[in-house]
Amino acid sequence: MPSFGEFAQFTVAGLIAGSAYALVGVAFGIILSVTGRFHFAFMFTYAISAYAASQVGESYGFPFWLALIFGALVGTVFGVAAEALVYRPLAERSGVYALLVIFVASLGLTIVGRNLMSLIWIDSASKQIQGFSNVGYHVAGLDLTKLGLIQVVVAWTLVILLGVLLSYTALGRVVRAVRINPEMSLVVGINPKIVYLQVFAIGSFLGGVAAVLNATQTAAKPDMGFNPLFYAFVVAFLAGLGSHPVRVGLVGLAIGLVESWSSLFMSTRWTSLVVFGILFVYVALRPVNWPDIRRRFRPVAA
Repeated sequence: MPSFGEFAQFTVAGLIAGSAYALVGVAFGIILSVTGRFHFAFMFTYAISAYAASQVGESYGFPFWLALIFGALVGTVFGVAAEALVYRPLAERSGVYALLVIFVASLGLTIVGRNLMSLIWIDSASKQIQGFSNVGYHVAGLDLTKLGLIQVVVAWTLVILLGVLLSYTALGRVVRAVRINPEMSLVVGINPKIVYLQVFAIGSFLGGVAAVLNATQTAAKPDMGFNPLFYAFVVAFLAGLGSHPVRVGLVGLAIGLVESWSSLFMSTRWTSLVVFGILFVYVALRPVNWPDIRRRFRPVAA
């Protein structure tokens, strides 16, 4: 049996990892729930954000926080471009097959983007984020790091801010209207296409921030977005499409804690299996409302 000290240390690790899962879950979830696009290329926008932050820090000496914002904005541009230049034209031409066609196109974007990053930064398999000095703290018998604390604070600040934006602003009301019924929003003068671009911008920016913080801890790599996409999908699905960002964040936090606690009893190589098992049990036990799913993911009329 693990000691109390070990349990407490793994709890801290779970809180940090869970905060990261919360941020990517909220980022991916708002895109999926509002637009109905299974944005598999989230992997690409995630990775390119980290590479962009690393490049401007290395080449131009950008301070860490400015590089982080720049990287997130680069990911935002690519996310919005994917919707405007790829997903929307395909959705308009594909009709009832739009969901499958967009998924395949998104997968293609991911493969092309990953290979392009490998070619552009061919001199190095990974890129370090410059300008951040990580330090460790020992508090009440627990080992903490400056980066870990920043990840928790930044993640929850952004999750709460998004929750406030969606709950108490005009933009939030418009987003909720499009999420509930895109066709009816057209009747009252709301253009879902513009809202889709705004949602892709928000989700891509949040994902970009998460990517830069992740790369600061490890390094920027072309395939670094795979695991975050997996956890983002699990978190968004378990929380429920259209759930409040704080609820989605809390589910992400719970996933991080369960994953960390499970490593007390098994090899860390198997902890992802625990997360997948949770998703499997949830899908097996929860009744699926297929009419609601078809309505949510149908293409929007022009």
